[in-house]
Amino acid sequence: MDRAWLSLRFPFASFAKDAFMIRHLLTGLLAAATLTACSGKTSTTDKDAQAEAAMAKVEASPDTRVAKGLPVVAAKPGKAPAAAALPPAFEGHWGMRPADCDISRADTKGLLIVKGNTLTFYEATATATVVGGPSRYKVVADLAYKGEGREWRTRETLELTAAGTVLQRTGQSPVKTYRYERC
Repeated sequence: MDRAWLSLRFPFASFAKDAFMIRHLLTGLLAAATLTACSGKTSTTDKDAQAEAAMAKVEASPDTRVAKGLPVVAAKPGKAPAAAALPPAFEGHWGMRPADCDISRADTKGLLIVKGNTLTFYEATATATVVGGPSRYKVVADLAYKGEGREWRTRETLELTAAGTVLQRTGQSPVKTYRYERC
């Protein structure tokens, strides 16, 4: 009798109960389907382990000519680099500002061209003799400058950073750093 009274007073009461049950049933089925779909994929830790294994394989490869992430400069056949020359990764055109890389301009005072062991600036040229360095992307060099009617010598640290796109030239006396970006 209670049910009859309830259905007379609230004609949609039984429908509301059915809708409530259907909604929970569909939510449960959706959750089960989601878990089933996700269980077939590899977990994040499996992907990390696979990536680390691949990186270890590449690092262990016998090809040690190229450091990862830095530009490759092909060696010229039949011409061995001088023992005191700058590493090939330093070669190229470098600018202190983007305008220095514009070859149509005449006022590229921040342009530096590195070729072999020669550094060519706007009004000077330097010949580098590498005296040491922790790696082929950071070297200490004695630079013999000629330009503006005079000659001078300095010891500077040349370092490639930002995956070989930035060259920092730091003088030791006086300490001053110049930053160039690859053109």
